[in-house]
Amino acid sequence: MSLDDNPPKKRGCFFYGCLAVIIFSLAASLLAYLGYRYLRHQLARFLDTTPVPIETVEISPAERDGLQQRLAAFKKAMDGQKIPRELTLTARDLNALIAQTPELKGKLFAMIDNGRIKGRISLPLEDKGPLKLKGKYLNGIATFNASLEDGTLNVTIEQVEVKGQPLPAWLLAKVRAQNLAQGLQSDPRSAQTIQKLESLRVADDVVVLKNKIKE
Repeated sequence: MSLDDNPPKKRGCFFYGCLAVIIFSLAASLLAYLGYRYLRHQLARFLDTTPVPIETVEISPAERDGLQQRLAAFKKAMDGQKIPRELTLTARDLNALIAQTPELKGKLFAMIDNGRIKGRISLPLEDKGPLKLKGKYLNGIATFNASLEDGTLNVTIEQVEVKGQPLPAWLLAKVRAQNLAQGLQSDPRSAQTIQKLESLRVADDVVVLKNKIKE
């Protein structure tokens, strides 16, 4: 996850990588518990044999250029660490980025509501150990909490609905304990980028990032 020197539309962008890692970490966390403790006998309760349609957002060339310019300006401010700058992203912005990311397009639709980030997901699964999951899909809606404190990015699950039903309380408690951004913290380039951020907050219907200034 890094705001590298590629144009914002390229796959190396901080935001693409961040979204991809978080969403697929969610899937991995669910499978870790469902797979070995529950799914062996009750796959049908949580998984489907077909994906559900996930809407995508198409933006105009002018909107795309404007978004890329804002991302580039924020990256420059992050790298320079001299001028304070905030980057505000709406759900439309996030979905425009998702639409440019093959790993996420058609698998995730982002929503922001009352200070919470939600994601409608339809994730294709792979075989995992003795479990034959290829051809199965995890379809549902996840609600996330996201924050940045003392250089540590925290993304946790608040609620997950699968096939219209909330996860069992015992399973949700396990998933809530996971920081889905932990993998980003462990990657040197991602960690370096995160250290250039002063804050991340979700306010009403936008995500706001603020760069860190060197004293």
